[in-house]
Amino acid sequence: MKKKNIIKKSEDFNRIISKRNGKVGKYYIVNKEQTTSNTKFGITFVKKLGIAVERNKLKRQTKQIIDTNKNIYQNNQNYIIIIKKQAKEAKYQQLEEDLIDIFSKLKEKDNE
Repeated sequence: MKKKNIIKKSEDFNRIISKRNGKVGKYYIVNKEQTTSNTKFGITFVKKLGIAVERNKLKRQTKQIIDTNKNIYQNNQNYIIIIKKQAKEAKYQQLEEDLIDIFSKLKEKDNE
C-alpha cells in the first residue's frame, strides 16, 4: 500500500467513522465514505491491543490483504478499517476471508 493511499488525519478518521456507513465482521469493522479522489485506507484498533509488535503485525497483514485483493473494494471510496481484539488470535487466512466478506457486503449494499 502506497503512502498516498493512507488516511492519517484524526479529523478524517472521526468524520468517516461518525457516518456509520459500514459493515461489521468477526475481526474487522469497515466504515466507508464516497470521495472524488483516489481510494484511501485508514487502519486502527478498537482499543489498545497488546504490544506494538502485535499491532504492527496486524496492520501489515491487513495492508497485505488489501494489496493482494485489489478487486474486493470499490474505487473512489475512503475506508476506515478497525481491527477488533479477536484478530489477535486469528490466522492470516481467517483475517483475509473476513475482510473479503465485509468488502463484498459493502459492494452489494451499494448495488442495491
